[in-house]
Amino acid sequence: MQFAIVQGTVVATQKVKELQGITLKVLQACDENQKLVGDSFVAVDAVGARTGDFVMWVGKREASLALPNATLANNFPVDAAVTGIIDAVS
Repeated sequence: MQFAIVQGTVVATQKVKELQGITLKVLQACDENQKLVGDSFVAVDAVGARTGDFVMWVGKREASLALPNATLANNFPVDAAVTGIIDAVS
């Protein structure tokens, strides 16, 4: 599990058909204490996160499996996906 803070939404006028209707978010990587680390990146949002939310995300193969209607048989063209909104870390 990796952590990030949502910085905003990406508006794409054209997407591949597999991503139609799926929101794209700009994330800033951070640690569990919300200290920023690394660069910003774009991820698909499978949970409805909003700007400023502290979220967890996955990358690589797991990112495509986080999307609605995902199966091992279909590959969505994504590298990162928001998988949860974090309320607190203890």
